[in-house]
Amino acid sequence: MEYDSLINEIKHSYQINIENINLHREMIGRVYFLQNQEKKYMFKIFRSFKTDDALQTVRILDYLKANSYPAVSVIRTVQNDSHIILSSQAGSCVGILYDYVEGATPDGKIEAKSIGTQIGKLHNLMEQYPEKLIRRTKFDYIDGYISNMQDLQFDPGKILELNHYGNELWERITKLPKSFCHGDLHTGNMLRNECGEYILLDFDDASGDYPSMDVAYMCDATDFNHSNESMYDQTMRLYERFYSGYSTTRTISSNEFKALFDFIAIRHFQIISRIVQCQGLQSISKEFCDEQYSWLMKWQELCIKHG
Repeated sequence: MEYDSLINEIKHSYQINIENINLHREMIGRVYFLQNQEKKYMFKIFRSFKTDDALQTVRILDYLKANSYPAVSVIRTVQNDSHIILSSQAGSCVGILYDYVEGATPDGKIEAKSIGTQIGKLHNLMEQYPEKLIRRTKFDYIDGYISNMQDLQFDPGKILELNHYGNELWERITKLPKSFCHGDLHTGNMLRNECGEYILLDFDDASGDYPSMDVAYMCDATDFNHSNESMYDQTMRLYERFYSGYSTTRTISSNEFKALFDFIAIRHFQIISRIVQCQGLQSISKEFCDEQYSWLMKWQELCIKHG
């Protein structure tokens, strides 16, 4: 939307005068920073295919606030609605206005233990969540990327190898305990406030799937684009620091621990599929897919090597 149109929509729905608006980032949705003389806000427009996720986000944030867990506040409209509906070329989109959160992006390595403690509390609290959570499918996690490579007419032999690897990963993780999962847990999606609490952002991928996936994503010390021999060990060391905090409130089973390294592979399938979903097939190339194929095969080797 044009800035003027968006400002008018917000003014009409929230009775808030906006003096400055800036696009902060764009991926699953567009995130804007807004400001007037009194305060700052954050406004997010979700893509049309993420409407259910957007509405689930509001319910989760309301639940966390009601239970005194540090979370960003959703601002209601003058009609006391949690969101507004906006029109776009792709269809109707949900827009949500949040209070602006002051804070700093934490250092995931230095603060791993304290982050782990708070995430353990989050997982425990969300086990009492009264609403039904969205469940993601194999296509969401793995097969979307396989489909992208087929559309790109990528090497059929390599597609077959990755499909086989994806099937093995899926077979193992589906045996794990299910509960709440943030789904995109990393330091870029949290802010440390002045009280030392971690305010979590972007619950777009939250689900009722695997809490251990959050642990894996938070402890992923690999480079997404470049593989090296040390990345398994680096991830293991980060996990040890994170788990020293997480385990003060919650533990994971031996099978969940083993699956942490599977989830790191799954993250590659998942993120690339998400990029294509949001930005189109032209956003990735055969060369990029070949790099990812090599990365995943190397990761598989490392996981076998370390048992």
